[in-house]
Amino acid sequence: MTLPDECRSTLAIIVNYKAAGLTLKAAASVCASASHGPVQVVVVDNSEDADEAAVLARSLPDGVQLIINPENMGFGRACNRVFEDFSDDCILLLNPDARLLPGCLERLQETLFQAQSTGAVSARVFWDDERRFLLPPSLPPELVFAQPFLAAALAHGTIRRLISGLWRRHAIRVWRSKRPLKASNLSGGLALLKRSAVQAAGGLFDPRFFLYFEDLDLFLRLKKAGYSLVIDPAAEAVHHYDQCDQRHIEQKRSLMTQSHGVFMEKYSANRLYRGAILLRKLMRPQDSAADRSGSTGFKAPFELEVPSSLRQSWLFEWSPNPDFIPAMGCFGRGPRMKFSETYWNLMAAGNYFGRLGPPHGSGRDALQFTWTVIK
Repeated sequence: MTLPDECRSTLAIIVNYKAAGLTLKAAASVCASASHGPVQVVVVDNSEDADEAAVLARSLPDGVQLIINPENMGFGRACNRVFEDFSDDCILLLNPDARLLPGCLERLQETLFQAQSTGAVSARVFWDDERRFLLPPSLPPELVFAQPFLAAALAHGTIRRLISGLWRRHAIRVWRSKRPLKASNLSGGLALLKRSAVQAAGGLFDPRFFLYFEDLDLFLRLKKAGYSLVIDPAAEAVHHYDQCDQRHIEQKRSLMTQSHGVFMEKYSANRLYRGAILLRKLMRPQDSAADRSGSTGFKAPFELEVPSSLRQSWLFEWSPNPDFIPAMGCFGRGPRMKFSETYWNLMAAGNYFGRLGPPHGSGRDALQFTWTVIK
């Protein structure tokens, strides 16, 4: 397929924060992925660490430009700096712990310019190198705005099962899609954007967001400007989610909470958000302990025996949340489901929830269990 004349070059932005080893792989994957037109890769180092900067300067692929910030200016501001200094027609946002698979960039470029109304496109993204686990779809903005209501609603067993089941059906539809499909949201961890669309939406990232939620704000603005968001399953990538700076997990969670507050303040006039607050006030709390009864706990990598009724086809999901919103997904068949040490080591410390059920439906009758990762 021949791309329009306006797609002459692609700017890839990777922001590093104490993850030089991962960043090197991410940059190399962009350089190795086939593409239409020239590709400029720019790595911005926010680490405030001379050793990190030295590793990057010494080992980045030839042609990759390195910008070393004297202080950590945050993800969004670092991306903005590069966006404003270059004029490429396509902007690739890529996290350090993600990498493109061969041909991914070329496919993303083709899909981005198939329709004038497409503003951003993302890929089918796997969590692991074996490409067994699929990352969940990004949460729709509606779920984020409805969070005050959901926090109370999910304490009610019946409502919790309903919402969780609806999300599972949505995730399966996205995971099993063979053709590009429109999305309500994408992840800034891997997205290709039209510069013209970003400019029409008011620019790249709102500098009020230091880290987290800046991508949701961007994609909301793109949709408001009349652009659609697309996921193309023919483009594939791997994202070892949340691998950067795992030593400061609590600090990252604190930043997420702060950015969530900034986001809600910015969109406080949203009708769905205001309605969710009202509904929360009207709801009575309910103990949903019965939903969690009978679970099996693990404290090390494990292997599950698959019920005979599921051995022809099953779906294994895991999530840090008991409602499985969102959840990773692995489709399989056979008598055993093995959660290996490789998967275990990719996870941050914390409690996790798993379920094994049919590869369709709400998952209401799925086998459920828990495990704890200690590091």
